[in-house]
Amino acid sequence: MKKIRLPVLDERMLLIASQVREGGIPADVGTDHGYVPIYLVESGLCPRAVATDINSKPLDIARTNAKSYGADDKITFCLSDGLREFDPAALGVTDVIVAGMGGELIASIIGATDFVKTPGVRLILQPMSSVPELRGYLYEMGYDVKREKLCRAGDKIYTCFTAEYDGVSRTLTDAELCLGRDIGSEESDEYLNEFLVRTATKLRVRLEGRRRGGLPTEREEALLSEVSAIAKARGFDIK
Repeated sequence: MKKIRLPVLDERMLLIASQVREGGIPADVGTDHGYVPIYLVESGLCPRAVATDINSKPLDIARTNAKSYGADDKITFCLSDGLREFDPAALGVTDVIVAGMGGELIASIIGATDFVKTPGVRLILQPMSSVPELRGYLYEMGYDVKREKLCRAGDKIYTCFTAEYDGVSRTLTDAELCLGRDIGSEESDEYLNEFLVRTATKLRVRLEGRRRGGLPTEREEALLSEVSAIAKARGFDIK
């Protein structure tokens, strides 16, 4: 019997992998080292996977890593700018992972292809920055965010989105853009307190900067009040 070896994933990558549907065919856009698709096929969660990158060097590294884990025959490697240079439908892709890059870049990758609007195709998105901007884009452009889950990797808190296109444009309040529509859900409780504290700290820095610059601060003050109210409802005060 073949001994299964799996790459060691940090919590951020494990969360991404956990959102892929069992039996699905994921496409990992910007795969870098390829560890997520390797993990998915070697764990038996997925029969096949696609790994893409815009640059040949990381794609070669991913291919080498896949071979070392015995997974190279289960992963299709594509040199591609997002989903542009290959046909995800022809490869049976069901779940599209775009992670480890800025939220605005993720939005541009999504916006460059109609494949992600295919009924039943799941988006699994994990931005490193510009989280409110990506959240707003998804809702405005007709994506139903099914789930937001927080995780920690190193000293940072990350948000992972799971979404599917339904064509319904939605408008979020400032608080929802900043915190998410379902802030306080049971799924995100583990890191929610820390997330609220960090969010409040960023808002205070922005607030003071705008005050020093003589700029309006009503939006920042309202958001800070909202964050403080959520924290208080959870039994702690944000200092």
